[in-house]
Amino acid sequence: MKNKLLLVAALVLGGFSMANAQGYVPGFGGKHNCVKTDFNCGWFLNEFSHIDGSDKRGMFGFGGSITYEHVFKPGIGVGVSAIMDNGNDGNVFTYFVGPSFVYAGTHGNWVVDCSAGLGEGGLKYDLARGDRADSGGFGFFLQVEAQRHISKHFGIAVGFRLLGSGVMDVEYEDDYYITPGFATARFTIGPRFYF
Repeated sequence: MKNKLLLVAALVLGGFSMANAQGYVPGFGGKHNCVKTDFNCGWFLNEFSHIDGSDKRGMFGFGGSITYEHVFKPGIGVGVSAIMDNGNDGNVFTYFVGPSFVYAGTHGNWVVDCSAGLGEGGLKYDLARGDRADSGGFGFFLQVEAQRHISKHFGIAVGFRLLGSGVMDVEYEDDYYITPGFATARFTIGPRFYF
């Protein structure tokens, strides 16, 4: 937990230091609203276990998200996100829905966007024979990305995101169970719409 707090602090302080850079424009190049849609790929960091004692870690998967952000003139803003990450084995689906804190600023045709969100996170683990292990609880994400302006109202971005949850309840099924809590590490890419 200490390392996560240090990472958030480093992102925020790094973002504020960019404000002193020559050519800095708070927001999204003079625009202060952005709609972000993302495709992502990456890995689950937590462990999925079988009752026979075998474990599965590092499951690869894909996902998507949609986010709205509003950045005020100092470069600090708020957002709201809906994120879904899938696993390619065992039909694993994770989700996050909630608000976020945002720092964004433009340097020429590039935007650096840092965000940290807190909200509802959960996981559904559909087994091959129809059983399901569900969990839900407090969720969070951290994301850093670089956006490239292509036109006044359009851009494209690449980034990296960590998403996780502390589980409040878990339903154990006959064959598999999940370790309480989950985390994913994902690379993201997608279009940006400024207004």
